[in-house]
Amino acid sequence: MTMTTQQQTEIQVNRAFGIKAPDTIRVPGFDSPGPFTPPLKADYQFRSGLLSDLLCWHRGIAAGQHHDGLWLTGPMGAGKSSLIAQTAARLNLNLIQVNGRRRLEIADLLGHLTAIGGDVLFQDGPLTTAARLGAWFLFNEADLVEPGELAGLNTVLDGGPLVLADNGGEVVTPAPGFGIVCTANTAGQADATGLYAGVQRMNGALLDRFWVVEVDYPEPDQEADLIAQAVPALPTEIVHKMIEVAGEVRRLFVGQRDDGPAIELTLSTRTLVRWAYLTLQFKGAPQPLDHALKRALTGRAEPETAEAIHGIVQRLCGGTP
Repeated sequence: MTMTTQQQTEIQVNRAFGIKAPDTIRVPGFDSPGPFTPPLKADYQFRSGLLSDLLCWHRGIAAGQHHDGLWLTGPMGAGKSSLIAQTAARLNLNLIQVNGRRRLEIADLLGHLTAIGGDVLFQDGPLTTAARLGAWFLFNEADLVEPGELAGLNTVLDGGPLVLADNGGEVVTPAPGFGIVCTANTAGQADATGLYAGVQRMNGALLDRFWVVEVDYPEPDQEADLIAQAVPALPTEIVHKMIEVAGEVRRLFVGQRDDGPAIELTLSTRTLVRWAYLTLQFKGAPQPLDHALKRALTGRAEPETAEAIHGIVQRLCGGTP
């Protein structure tokens, strides 16, 4: 199999991302996908403000003007990881992804010794692979990791090298374009809602090395487009009612409504699309919206919360077939 060599180029933003921008606005990228470039979803819709923040960070990383990480914070299912993956896809960037967990150690990201064909060799971990390639390293759910471990990224976030102690102390200087992106449901200050079990309060020195961008749920018209793409056979009037329900549930979740207490879960964009899909699948059920919602969300809710959410559905969609 012949490997193609990527050539650096300038990507025209309006054509690559389908947004309004002058033809002169371009960002660094490659002329073809690399071995770790994510698959492109042609119907993905970018939000201009978020894309602007991400491309500004990328432009500085690519030019070597800074080494700061990018911390995307926001509610579950708002599209943090997909924003990074689809941006990388359109720029033909390599993207290495890892999911955070409580027992993960920085050594796991650097690599380990392994037996191959009777020899003991060092195998690069995901962070080392990204550094050698000049790829983006995406650390999902980063605030689940122990703060002391994650602070092990401080040196590379300052532009320093990785040191592979298990590989004889090899020093790996990150290739141009390497950058670290973290996604989390918090901004590293722990969770006051109790919804995101296991998240940690991050080390302040680590957070000082990141740009912070908040990713909220898309606007209603954008969510309508997402549902239409995923479930095109679902009638438009039902889609709009579902989005109204999602808005009410989200306001109740954050305590912005006066007619009831805050609830312990919300209706994410990801769950909204799942609800729409299941509604179509169960269209023959006596109450397809309720039937589908139980399987998409409220089956894991406290009884009082489930009752409140289904009450919203009945109030807003009572006459919807």
